[in-house]
Amino acid sequence: MPTKLIEFHGFPPLSSESKAYAARKWCPFVEAKCKKGRSGGACVLEPLGGPPVIICPNRLYGDHFEVISRIAHETFGDNCELVTDVDAERRRRNLALTGREVVVFGQGYSGEVGIKAPAEEGETGSFKVDFLLAKIGADLEPLSIVAVEVQTIDTTNSYSEASTSYYNETSYAGEWGEGTTNAGFNWENVTKRILPQIIYKGHALRREKRAKHGLFFVLPHPVLQKIRTRIGNSLLEYPKGPGTITFQSYQLAEDWLGPLRPLVPVTEFTTTVEQIAFAFVSPQNLPPLGIYENTLAKKLKALRRKKRL
Repeated sequence: MPTKLIEFHGFPPLSSESKAYAARKWCPFVEAKCKKGRSGGACVLEPLGGPPVIICPNRLYGDHFEVISRIAHETFGDNCELVTDVDAERRRRNLALTGREVVVFGQGYSGEVGIKAPAEEGETGSFKVDFLLAKIGADLEPLSIVAVEVQTIDTTNSYSEASTSYYNETSYAGEWGEGTTNAGFNWENVTKRILPQIIYKGHALRREKRAKHGLFFVLPHPVLQKIRTRIGNSLLEYPKGPGTITFQSYQLAEDWLGPLRPLVPVTEFTTTVEQIAFAFVSPQNLPPLGIYENTLAKKLKALRRKKRL
């Protein structure tokens, strides 16, 4: 399905704001170099006739990582204060801790934390969690932990020609109109990578006595819709707690003022690791019975009709 590149370095392509950030290869959401160095500048693709799809995690981090602040305030209270590990240690040494501090490990704060995991003999294994939030005590000991995963969607094919044109500050007349490309979305990653990742990290976190709120999963709303399509819509809802996974989905605002299109929350849904794992291995939304046989039969029948092979 054709798509249109609708945000380039955070703004509509060829707008004055987009040109300014593109000239520096800069991301306006995290105030750092654009992470898409090779593919170039694209934040959002919009399928023709469909809703926009965020394709870069940094697009979710605007307003000083508001999506992370929202989770912290929801779990630790409105008066909590997000700080880096270094800031927390400085306060401890200066006897300035207030008891409201939440140390954030992840992009924009203290850097990601690698978690050791089982591996083959002679090798080292680990996995990373995008954000770990720790409510701390007087000696910086973790009192409560919240883990947050952030996921967008990878793309297929390419929008590089459009990017090149926009970097050159010229329009791009794609086959289906201005800014259109043959780039699509790698929805197969929902099954191959995203769901297994949710299940594994959710199970690992469930064993942690300080993880009282479960795992939070932040993602664009179309990706959440695809996840629910793959595993079915029969997941039971649970209150947040150990072993739960809370999905928080976001979408670009439909109405806005100014050049920057705001991000708005759409859905919050909490279920358990077991619910997701069972739905993943026992999907209810399967194709019709005999679909393999019928598909092959049609292919072979069409081949028989051909006069020339």
